[in-house]
Amino acid sequence: MPQFKLENQVFDIDAAGSPVSECELIEFEKKIGTKLPSQLRSFYSHWNGGLPYPNYISEDKCVWVRLSWQKGTDAVQGGTGAIFEGLFRINADPSIDFYSNWIEFKQSIPNDVICFAYNPGSSLFLIGIREYNLGKIFFWSSAYQANIGEGEIPNYDNIAFVANSFTEFLLALREEPNDGESLEDWAKRVYEK
Repeated sequence: MPQFKLENQVFDIDAAGSPVSECELIEFEKKIGTKLPSQLRSFYSHWNGGLPYPNYISEDKCVWVRLSWQKGTDAVQGGTGAIFEGLFRINADPSIDFYSNWIEFKQSIPNDVICFAYNPGSSLFLIGIREYNLGKIFFWSSAYQANIGEGEIPNYDNIAFVANSFTEFLLALREEPNDGESLEDWAKRVYEK
């Protein structure tokens, strides 16, 4: 299994595709109309999608990350954590293809982010692409999405903050909660060490 080291922590990568060439990255960026944030771009030049996770998490466990919702939004009921299933691949099967998923969901998410990763509940991980949010990672909950058919415009009411950068996102990945453990107790246990 491929591995990489990030700030003295070893990560395994499950189901990564072949690295994406510079030409393929440029072509992909033309298709989506924006340049990928540098840390995510670098990841794709080494590994094409897949599930990076700290190697202390066993393969039979799910990888989770903490979420910070805006107070007062309905989506806060989603809880303080979400499963991270993996990054989309560039030039892959449509179900996990970066471009295909961006096309499918771009009308449902704000236009200052792109979706780059997924969770098993049809929700997405997003990365900022504008100067004011460049490289920041967010979680979009499909359960609370804007009703576009009724004229609602996608905003941050169903989006949780995750990390200030792709590197910070990777370093924040943790093992799933224990059986019967609340998400709040899990977040306190694994993030407040």
